[in-house]
Amino acid sequence: MGLARATASFSCCLVVILLACVEWAPALEPTTPLANYVRQTWVMENGLPQNTVQALAQTRDGFVWLGTEVGLVRFDGNAFVVFDQNSKPALPGNDIQCLLATDDGALWIGTSDGLARFQNGLATTFTTENGLPGNSIRALRQGREDTVYVSTQNGSVEIKGSRVTPLLTDWNDGPHPLFHFQLTNKADVSVHTTAVYIVEKDHPQRTLVVGKDIPGTRIQAAYADHEGGLWIGTNGGLVRWVADKIDRFPVTDSLASASILSVLEDHEGNLWVGTETGGLHILRDERFRTFGMRDGLSSDATTTIVEDNAGTLWVGTSGNGLGAISRNGAFITRVKTLQVKDGLSSDVILSLAAAPNGDLWVGTPDGLNRIRKGVVTSFTSADGLPDDFVRSLLVDADGSLWIGTRRGLAHWVAGGAHIDTFTQATGLGSDLVGAMARDIHGNLWVATLAGLSHLQGAPQPTISNFTSANGLSSNVITALLSRSDGTLLIGTQGDGWNIWDGHGFSSVEKSGLNRTTIHAILDDEHGHLWFATENGIARCDCEMAGGCSHWMEFGPADGLRGRAMATNSHPSAWRTRDGWLWFATPKGLVAADPAHFPVNTVPPPVAMVRFAADDVDEPLHGEDSLKVQAGHNHFQFDYAGLSYTAPQKVRYRYMLEGFDHQWTEAGARRSAYYTNIPPGNYTFRVQASNNDGVWNTEGAAFAFTLRPHFYQTIWFYILLAALAAGVVVLLLRLRLLRAEREFRAVLAERNRIAREVHDTLAQGYVGVSVQLEVLSELLRNNNTADAIKHLDTTRQHVREGLAEARQSIWALRSQDSGENTLPVKLRRATELANGRGVEATFSLYGAYRPMPPGMEREFLRVGQEAIHNVKKHAGATHLSVQLEYGTTDIALEVRDDGRGFEMSAGYMPPPGHFGLTGMRERADAIGGTLEVTSELGLGTTVRLQVMTPKEVQERSGE
Repeated sequence: MGLARATASFSCCLVVILLACVEWAPALEPTTPLANYVRQTWVMENGLPQNTVQALAQTRDGFVWLGTEVGLVRFDGNAFVVFDQNSKPALPGNDIQCLLATDDGALWIGTSDGLARFQNGLATTFTTENGLPGNSIRALRQGREDTVYVSTQNGSVEIKGSRVTPLLTDWNDGPHPLFHFQLTNKADVSVHTTAVYIVEKDHPQRTLVVGKDIPGTRIQAAYADHEGGLWIGTNGGLVRWVADKIDRFPVTDSLASASILSVLEDHEGNLWVGTETGGLHILRDERFRTFGMRDGLSSDATTTIVEDNAGTLWVGTSGNGLGAISRNGAFITRVKTLQVKDGLSSDVILSLAAAPNGDLWVGTPDGLNRIRKGVVTSFTSADGLPDDFVRSLLVDADGSLWIGTRRGLAHWVAGGAHIDTFTQATGLGSDLVGAMARDIHGNLWVATLAGLSHLQGAPQPTISNFTSANGLSSNVITALLSRSDGTLLIGTQGDGWNIWDGHGFSSVEKSGLNRTTIHAILDDEHGHLWFATENGIARCDCEMAGGCSHWMEFGPADGLRGRAMATNSHPSAWRTRDGWLWFATPKGLVAADPAHFPVNTVPPPVAMVRFAADDVDEPLHGEDSLKVQAGHNHFQFDYAGLSYTAPQKVRYRYMLEGFDHQWTEAGARRSAYYTNIPPGNYTFRVQASNNDGVWNTEGAAFAFTLRPHFYQTIWFYILLAALAAGVVVLLLRLRLLRAEREFRAVLAERNRIAREVHDTLAQGYVGVSVQLEVLSELLRNNNTADAIKHLDTTRQHVREGLAEARQSIWALRSQDSGENTLPVKLRRATELANGRGVEATFSLYGAYRPMPPGMEREFLRVGQEAIHNVKKHAGATHLSVQLEYGTTDIALEVRDDGRGFEMSAGYMPPPGHFGLTGMRERADAIGGTLEVTSELGLGTTVRLQVMTPKEVQERSGE
């Protein structure tokens, strides 16, 4: 590794601290030894593209960027994405020598083959063709007003926008320091390749020399964090200068000797370290410190813990006896172990209690032990205990001891004079006794398998029992904590926790521990409650009245070795006099300092990582909203909450505006899927919370438009509506036409009936009426002979009228039978006209062929009307009826030699005479022509001619 590369490496890392518009968390706790920081490492075996990390930067959007020899790497805490010469966007070269994240959100990438700028998904490349003096980029620095200074192997330039301006001198050459710092304590720091010079007001200059004060032979990286610490990376390890002293990693730590190429503090205060061969490291503040066998304990499987008056911490184990820990804060200085060989009844420790006089009481499955001045004394059921299985212990202020067993509660009066036993038979809720606590009023609360027992008064206390019927969420009580405000906190098995406020019980529903088993509860006196649960350790902000908010749950991601806590032993958690909290677990003794407990208050930046329609990636950046073509059905949104303190604890919620009506809680899932959404304008929004539940409510948003098919457009719906309206109008029109046709048909039928009546009944009744008048006159004159003749004539008219009426009625009800054809009917009507001075003849020309029934009927009625007129009005002596069947037409002609009448233009029949009008209507009904010719004294001719229907012609041709 050359000096130029080392210079570029840490120069680029240092300028990242100039980022603005970003919320920063405090840096790593400066008082924590380097060995105690939580460590996570990425190498090629778990996804890092290369183990050589030459440069580090964090852009304003939250992504951490790594410069390697195989390309630029983007890291979101979960996955690495590589950009190189073949990616989109592409880089000018793969060997990344330095990085610079600028205030405007851009990332500048210095490679061995040119310079690139990433911003809003686009890449801009600068090489010698664009004005750079050389393509090998050694260092980058941000200036004022969006200016970037670039140092190459052949000189320096200034870049503002797309304009490249050469500099007369190279700001990265000469005797100047590799980088200059102004630490928060006003110390002025200059870093050279072999020494660090620190100048502070009113203090002499201090010099840290490589190889003497600092390991290695060359400084390759340096970084000033927000707590005033200076991190110095050399080719021989990483050290921190803070508060005028050098902190080193233990020699067994890989960072104590690794070649450090880059250092970066992210927005949450975590420290990133890039090495030459050891991959990428992140250092996080330690929340929990775990002690086990490596620290001198006889076992990692701890069960119970208590502090005595001398400050000794006593820790019980599950099978390896009892440990006595001497400590200085969280640093164990000495551990002494007591086991069966030292007089204990068992190496399985179930309960502990420290007496004011210095005695330590130890409960085991095989009896009770007292340790007094190093001497162990044992007590069993033979000494009056109700059972040897001692589950819990409580020492009163008077020195008396309460002992909880499987077969009842025992009260050992000070001095051992006697033991009082309380069982279910004497009023206790259950014989199986667990945790015990004294409240501020001096009353004793006892957890049992069947609720909570309350002992009040002495020497024979009154026992009251409380169960779920009294408001408890469960009858199995697992933990008790009496608080100074008079409340009692009650942990249960599988049903969260409850509060006794002096008047009644209430279940805490709005908490993170619903349906959870609670093994222990502690009050840190800093406004927080701590819970040892089946899922790890939990904390909430607490008010004295018992109200809690801002729940945080801790597990392996927070430094715990596991989620399991000690169960069925009391007490399994303890707050020591110095304020530290201690929790017994199957994987070691866990300690936390509430006064210096790091809480991540920085909302995580949220970024859209990928949008795909039917598994085809779509661009995430653009000036306008993305337009997705119609026909896509499956949509995928990938996103990332960029919190690196505990990435696995980041939680998400999302909503597709325009489709969803509320947020979808996604948990830790980093993808959202939608199927078959309708066309329209949508905005996908996603929010994230960090490991401590702090939400970024602004989140990230991605807008797109799903284009509709042509049949889904508004114009199509307008056209469809117009078409539907047209169909409705057409249907209404057709209905109206149908009604008109029906009306015309009814009207035509009425006219036809009127014609039938006129041509048959009316004419017959007229004839009858005339004959009756004549008959009446003859009878008045006593002309009997002539009256008889006229009477016969009248009878004949009546018979003819009845026959014609029956024929008309038959025509209304059914079709004429095929036996009476038109020639036959006309011949009969002609023959009936013979007599009374009229000679009637009928003639037929051409071959008969049937016509439609309606046409034949109309022909017949015209003929009958014409014959009737001749008989009634013509006074003729000769009547001829001629029916002609031509090739293409049929004609009917009725001729007489009667008196005739004058046919003038516009001739209208006299009022009350409808015969001629009826004949014309019948002719029109069958599409024929009616010609009437007449002259006074020369008779009348009526001719009806109809073109033969096509189907009739075809049958005739056959």
